[in-house]
Amino acid sequence: MKKLIYVMCMLFAVMSLAGCGSGGDEAGKEVVFEYNNEKIYLDEVYIYVQTTIDEYEQKYGAKVWNESITTDDGLEMDVEDAARKEVIANIVKTKTLITKADACGISLTEKEISEQDEAADEFYGRLTDEQIAEVGMERDTIARVLKENMLANKVYDYIMRDSETEVSDEQARMTTFYDMFFECYSEDQFGNIVVYSADRIAKQKEKADSAYSSIMAETDNPDLNIAFLGYTYDLKYAGSHTMSKEEIINTYGQEALDVLYGMNDGDISPVVETEYGYHIFQMTALTDKRATASNKEKLTEEADRLYYANLITTWTEELDKGYSYNKRVNNEIYNKIKFE
Repeated sequence: MKKLIYVMCMLFAVMSLAGCGSGGDEAGKEVVFEYNNEKIYLDEVYIYVQTTIDEYEQKYGAKVWNESITTDDGLEMDVEDAARKEVIANIVKTKTLITKADACGISLTEKEISEQDEAADEFYGRLTDEQIAEVGMERDTIARVLKENMLANKVYDYIMRDSETEVSDEQARMTTFYDMFFECYSEDQFGNIVVYSADRIAKQKEKADSAYSSIMAETDNPDLNIAFLGYTYDLKYAGSHTMSKEEIINTYGQEALDVLYGMNDGDISPVVETEYGYHIFQMTALTDKRATASNKEKLTEEADRLYYANLITTWTEELDKGYSYNKRVNNEIYNKIKFE
């Protein structure tokens, strides 16, 4: 859930909208879409748009609007299309969350209400008559958007306390190891994998066995680091890696995982064969504490996002069955707001 919209960051934003057209209601204001029997007007959407523009440009740069991005779902989308959908989704989430405020026993304090009224007054007072007319901006809209976002954030914090997400250290484990890798393939100019000939594969196996023999000859060296020996063999893909259990399986296979998970810190494996070639592993940290803590935080956040997304999906369906962006949004009106 995005935190409270800071309208004050938009005080010097320049509105770039066409004049009013079709799609208005009895109040003369243009309706971008309806949700849960509430009309969402152009001025309200504009406030969310400006916040989204700020976020995108801070993350991707000011020239992002001519590019494409990959969404969290792995889809490649035009940046503006993605941003437009995100704006409407954020409004829907905010409207949905505030419907749960009474059930959660949550409301704004008098101080919070007063603070948002003051912020709305300051913002509205800096707008010109022309800007107000272009978007149909009302002071009460600014104040309401600020208050709704503050209330929605309080509801979000409350419901997320019920998330029973618990990621164990074992689930989050990240392992750091050195891989002395004698590859048995190459890549052509198009990135295609070309497997070595049988003779060349046999030579790679001989090199791996020779390297292992050299390592075993120094087993009395407590500071032995096989990375140095890896350099002497001029190994193209040798290197240190930090991976989760799933990443190790996907990269090396189950047999290599069993070998790695059977090692202690500092241990050196025998030659391990995979579909890619031959490996000698040295365990740096079976459980890399820093990487594991970071991964645990990431997995917890992902689980929380899924928990929240499922709640919002369920509540949205309950409040407005059949709602969708494509069915409800009046793009003729919405497109009057420019994202560049």
